[in-house]
Amino acid sequence: VNRLINQMRYLARDAVLSRESLPLGQLLEEAFKEAHKHQPARTAKLQFEHGGQPVVLAGDRAALRHALSEVLLNAIQANPADARIKIKATTDNDGQGQEWVHIDVADNGAGFTPEAAQKVPTPFFTTRTAGLGLGLCVARKVIETHHGRLSILAQTQGQSNSVRISLPVTAAPAAN
Repeated sequence: VNRLINQMRYLARDAVLSRESLPLGQLLEEAFKEAHKHQPARTAKLQFEHGGQPVVLAGDRAALRHALSEVLLNAIQANPADARIKIKATTDNDGQGQEWVHIDVADNGAGFTPEAAQKVPTPFFTTRTAGLGLGLCVARKVIETHHGRLSILAQTQGQSNSVRISLPVTAAPAAN
């Protein structure tokens, strides 16, 4: 019930309530722990690749952690018996001076059908027998509130779909 209440709160928000510097690696660890509480798969493993460069976001810690945990929960649920989640973070510039981080979340599940991939972020759409179909919808809303995008990347040979979260980056503070 608490998770559903939080989901409704995030769906109702149209603005970022607080803004702080958030190291991406730490945020992902917190989100993974949160997701693991809702789907306690014993063998769930998380692998995070970031190219050796620390990425710092600016935003509402609780909201972004919730959005990432919804995506990670979906990944765990794709193969709860042996969940393997691979996250790859890359950065680029959009040509207008804005730096972006692209967070690709891949799992070892069967993936979405092409039809389901188009409907996934729609409220109350689910491919599972349990759940309300709000997780990725809520994640998309939080990401968009942070001026980002959530998309489903097409399957590549030998791999299932990936969820891509693109968010604007805040430069890491200079070391003193």
